Amino acid sequence: MTTNAQTDIVKTAIQETGRQFAPDSRTAIFSISGEISDDSLCILKGRCDNRQAVDALLQRLNQAGVKYVDNIQMLPDKELGTLNRGLVTVCCASLRSGSRHAAEMMTQAILGTPLRILERDKEWLLVQTPDNYIGWIPANSVSLQDDAGWNTWKEAPRYVYTAYQGFVYDAPNNHAGIVSDMVAGAILQANGKAHKGFVPVIFPDGRKGFLKSNECCDLAQWAARPLDMKIVVQTARQMMGSTYLWGGTSVKGADCSGFVKTAYFCGGVILSRDASQQALTGEIIPANRWRECHTGDLLFFGNARGRVDHVALYLNNGEYIHCSGRVKINSLDPTAANYRPDDFLSISRMENRIGTPGITAVKAHPWYFNQK
Repeated sequence: MTTNAQTDIVKTAIQETGRQFAPDSRTAIFSISGEISDDSLCILKGRCDNRQAVDALLQRLNQAGVKYVDNIQMLPDKELGTLNRGLVTVCCASLRSGSRHAAEMMTQAILGTPLRILERDKEWLLVQTPDNYIGWIPANSVSLQDDAGWNTWKEAPRYVYTAYQGFVYDAPNNHAGIVSDMVAGAILQANGKAHKGFVPVIFPDGRKGFLKSNECCDLAQWAARPLDMKIVVQTARQMMGSTYLWGGTSVKGADCSGFVKTAYFCGGVILSRDASQQALTGEIIPANRWRECHTGDLLFFGNARGRVDHVALYLNNGEYIHCSGRVKINSLDPTAANYRPDDFLSISRMENRIGTPGITAVKAHPWYFNQK
């Protein structure tokens, strides 16, 4: 077999395996290359977070008669040891495209979000969030966990913050000092029983404080509730006028997909991160049937070629709420005063597709609760 022929076989095998196991680089790592050495050996290099994908690649090469040396780095990195899980310790942690503060902010993870730790680069961690998104987070925003600590957290009594924004206090009274700010959907472990309108909580990094009882709910009870579109819409409307924040996924600031994702999470459902990913989920309905929309349906906009670049949350009577510059309300009805003439591409209904890819109930996610 000539070197050129061998190179083509390896290139094709890598491409086909990548398309099969990692079609979206935002949610999977399959960065592999192959170089043919002087002795006709294929030296495989790169990184991958899926052993099954690497095994499939090696099987393809074996079937093609290609001899190789497997130097692929598997993630999570072995240097992490047993600490390959984590919990976010700050109100809103930023995940970036690279291991530096100047890198693009891709998404965020709020307090108490469970993470899969993949790799460490000095003071940064490469992590995966519950929606499978991958990015770099400052290591000082995460409490690393081994399997025992991870399972203890999942079994422990926890509270989810159900108010819009607020604080954790250093004493159980309204005049106490501040331990941390809070946003809707943040999670903290219980540290005792409620008393006089406050509940004691403990952060993943060991800090302690108190939440107002009327601003939080037992996580298990909250997660057990069926999806209520009134809560989704309420969260969205509370964000009216909020400034657009690229990569934002909290009530403090969000981009268009982070906005609908935040609203749904407050209803106990985890959506995919980006608009282009969300558009592939749920019950997909043609755009020209918008008069049949239900409250809570996602509306997708883009360009004439069909590329999705914006998402909105349908309200009723043709109106939708979305984040474009700021959170605001527009209409699909061309006769309405607040009509916005965008290229409207499709509709996705989430409420009847919970449990399908890209739409996961918090109670059913194994990173939040041990599944029995």
